[in-house]
Amino acid sequence: MNAAAICFHGADHRCGTSMLCQCCAEYIADKRPDRSVLLLHAEGLKGADYCHGVSESMERIRPYLAERIFDAGEVAANSRVRDNLFVIGGQDAAPSHPLLPDMAEYLIRSLRPCFDLIISDSGSRLENGLPLGVMFASDRIYTVLDQSENSLRRYEWLRPIYEKLVLNMDRFVLNRTSRGSYYSPGYVRERLGIGREQLFTVRTHPCGEDAEVLGESLLRLRAPQGFRKDIGAICGDIEALMDGGRDE
Repeated sequence: MNAAAICFHGADHRCGTSMLCQCCAEYIADKRPDRSVLLLHAEGLKGADYCHGVSESMERIRPYLAERIFDAGEVAANSRVRDNLFVIGGQDAAPSHPLLPDMAEYLIRSLRPCFDLIISDSGSRLENGLPLGVMFASDRIYTVLDQSENSLRRYEWLRPIYEKLVLNMDRFVLNRTSRGSYYSPGYVRERLGIGREQLFTVRTHPCGEDAEVLGESLLRLRAPQGFRKDIGAICGDIEALMDGGRDE
């Protein structure tokens, strides 16, 4: 195995990036039982709000990464939550010895032989070395937006920084969409100068608050067919990468 590595990065806080990661990881793991899927929470939070049985975390393995004595096989075994789905939780928001980007790149490189797909949740902040490092190490980055001026404006403000860091933000997800919003998919594409094939949309799920209370992903809570279809479209793009069509 040599995992494809993709990353979801929120253009702004509260765009639903962590839930989107959880849904995509579960969807692909369910659809492809022959493939092992790792969800890595690198956003500086605990990151296990929507999944039960998470026992491995960046908090525990951080010292081993810093000393380059990381045992990928042990971490892979510890991170299994069910069948072919594996999850590594996050770390403290402000650790006393934060990871540097090269340590996160080392982490992804070490884990690639253990899985078929690694999905990283990098949150929305760039000042932490862990999310920045997993973005550098990813084969593809999905930028998560919502239908708000704050989300679009923050992405526009950060775009020169992404370009300077040579981060290829070539896929976008307009999350929690609803009809009638001024920030329609067409408006977002035109404003950001992106093609139709670059932007995915995910409809608002009626059980959003229930998911937070129950600690379950939206995919497990009576997901409407439209919502599942939207998640499936993103996952189809990810599966194509996983099956050999990696970006150069």
